[in-house]
Amino acid sequence: MLWILIACSLGEPSTPSDCESKLSAGAKDECYAKVAPDLFRTDPAAGQKLVEENIADVTVRDFVYLKVTREVDPSTTRYCERIQDRVLADRCRVLVSRPHLHRGLATPPGAPPPGSPPPAGGPPGGSAGGPPPGAAPGGQPATPPPGAPPGN
Repeated sequence: MLWILIACSLGEPSTPSDCESKLSAGAKDECYAKVAPDLFRTDPAAGQKLVEENIADVTVRDFVYLKVTREVDPSTTRYCERIQDRVLADRCRVLVSRPHLHRGLATPPGAPPPGSPPPAGGPPGGSAGGPPPGAAPGGQPATPPPGAPPGN
């Protein structure tokens, strides 16, 4: 019963120091893999140092670099070049070359948050809405008043 209480109180790791108490190398690697992406967001040099110095399993390290490329910095192959497995490194480079595959990124400066309605006033360079000139509401051509000459 005591072990259950201890296990439940530990929770998910959030900092590299949370990983230092792990006993097995595999558990430490997995723990560092969970906290590394957040560290890369705030301090890329410290994130890279953490991965290189603390994750012993090359496969875990490769997946961390793939995850960091996808979620933190998908605009460059900087971390793809550090991946040892050729197939995974190729996959990483494909991800960088296809922006629609990027996930989990912060919203670019000046862009509306994902899922927000379009800005008021319609699309850039377009009209603010409503029917086109010369059309009645609903987009139908306007009918001239009785007795008016036909339009051009």
